[in-house]
Amino acid sequence: MPVTLSPQIRILPGGEQRLLAGIGKLNPESLDAYQKAGGYAGLKRALTEKSPDEVITEVFAARLRGRGGAGFPVADKWRAARSAAGDRKIVVANLMAADPTSLGDRTLAEGNPHLVLEGALIAAAAVGASEAILAVRRDWTLAIARLKQAVTDAEAAHLAGYLMLGTDVSVQVSVWEGSGAYVAGEETALIHALQGDRGMPLIRPPYPAVQGLWGVPTVVHNAETLAHVAWIMGHGAAKFAAVGPEEAPGTKLVTIAGAVKSPGVAEVAMGTPLSAIVKLAGGPTGTLKALFVGGPGAGALAADELAGTGYDYAALGAAGAHIGSGSVLVTDASACMVATARFLLDYSAREACGKAVPCRIGTKRLVETLDRILAATPRPNDLVLLRELSMKVADTALCRLESLAPRPMLTTLDRFADEYRAHAERGVCLAGSCGTDAVPPLLEPLAEAGGLRAW
Repeated sequence: MPVTLSPQIRILPGGEQRLLAGIGKLNPESLDAYQKAGGYAGLKRALTEKSPDEVITEVFAARLRGRGGAGFPVADKWRAARSAAGDRKIVVANLMAADPTSLGDRTLAEGNPHLVLEGALIAAAAVGASEAILAVRRDWTLAIARLKQAVTDAEAAHLAGYLMLGTDVSVQVSVWEGSGAYVAGEETALIHALQGDRGMPLIRPPYPAVQGLWGVPTVVHNAETLAHVAWIMGHGAAKFAAVGPEEAPGTKLVTIAGAVKSPGVAEVAMGTPLSAIVKLAGGPTGTLKALFVGGPGAGALAADELAGTGYDYAALGAAGAHIGSGSVLVTDASACMVATARFLLDYSAREACGKAVPCRIGTKRLVETLDRILAATPRPNDLVLLRELSMKVADTALCRLESLAPRPMLTTLDRFADEYRAHAERGVCLAGSCGTDAVPPLLEPLAEAGGLRAW
């Protein structure tokens, strides 16, 4: 049976092709096909050949870090949950697609659902959890159908559910459908939603691994992290750690979009130069200008930085960007950096849950300030205000949505300051893509006096 993925997903060549190897070749609705390709070997090894502590040690040896954005070491989270008090523990697979431009988790759920399920079962066995919840956006109808089918087939084969593989380990798996929201990418916000409450982040500690869903120890991972867990247990930590930088090895699913010839999803080795990632998508459609790496809270990198910057936590962090949701937005010379930053910041402002006042109000004030600059009607201190208010928003953040929201604006302000000045002082878009009016004469003396250049 041919594999059918959502029309939004295009699989690109790249990396080690580990997680995506079965997509397009195996029938995602067939348990038999998955097992013939080596599926559930990792689960069998975890249940019958290793103790839970040895499974955690294996994941630690692989140096696997969470692929959901923050990059927290997986083994550390598992150790905290395993040692936490309580008879009831839960594993949650986060497929809520916090960033709608990132298709990595959706690709896995639609094209290799058993891989996600196997990873969740291994995680549950390792931390001593008896429940696993696959939390999926309700508009991913194909992904939901295939995950539910995978759970049903795995239970019938005694790979999930009661006394898995004849051992004394039981993990009940359910598929939960929820409304997609950017803030749901934050684990405590998702936990709130699972409890029937409004999805809003919590102040930590306590961390979910100690006190999470319904007050019990809860491990939350995105689908890609769990897929890596299944691969590591099936092939060994040494093979996983042999690819990519030593401090954070393995591969990453990257969604490449924007001004490229073949947008889609590629699996790349961690540390791959950003310039090589753009080439995987056929290269830019025009003169490459900048990359926004990390989703709505992306950091912008100029074209001349790409060859020397690897796609990994340390290199991107040093450049002001981050792994984030795994999305890479490519822009060419026709893109206005001020307008692009405004678009991304406005999305974060609209998606804010409203709990933190600096986020709820501050992000909107930042958007309004950018609007004044784009309309060539700035106040004399607006460019200074952008930086000062951004720092206040980030420094008081309850979650990563808030702390990262100003980053597209701050990084473009650093790298493309001339575009901000041209908009603010002369009403000119250097990219030629904005229809701003000329700057009012009243502001010209202020500009000449340095009022707009004080930043």
